[in-house]
Amino acid sequence: MKTLKPLRERLALSQKELAQILGVHVMTVSKWERGVAEPSEHQHKILRALGDAGTNGLRASRYARHDPIRFLAAALAEAYGGPQIDLGALSATNRFPGRIVEIARGDVMTKVVLEVGPQMRIGAVITTDSVDRLRLEVGSRATAIIKATEVIVAGS
Repeated sequence: MKTLKPLRERLALSQKELAQILGVHVMTVSKWERGVAEPSEHQHKILRALGDAGTNGLRASRYARHDPIRFLAAALAEAYGGPQIDLGALSATNRFPGRIVEIARGDVMTKVVLEVGPQMRIGAVITTDSVDRLRLEVGSRATAIIKATEVIVAGS
């Protein structure tokens, strides 16, 4: 499994730390990274969740190094903790997944800002009721879906 080492490095984990999280021997992780052995189906599922969490910014911290179970719990929460929305049924093709970086609550309307890439943010004003119903908060994952009849482009 040649993609394991980049994943482990993206998570800032040593082979020993990843082995502790997965409940395997450190040599097993080494064999996986060298392609000598393959993780089981169950271990693949955990590694996919770790990969999703790593893509969303999860990194090992000193705290996680002392408690691999808490790190795994944080990774699973990051990978699967957001609301599951079936976006396949929408006609809008402009979908931008990101992380909420700002929420300015009002009594009726709330401004929500998503960071969808480095130095790229999308803002929206939605009802405060929707913010509560979707359980949106700073740091949570969300998707900006843009459906417009007009697009304005400005030159620099």
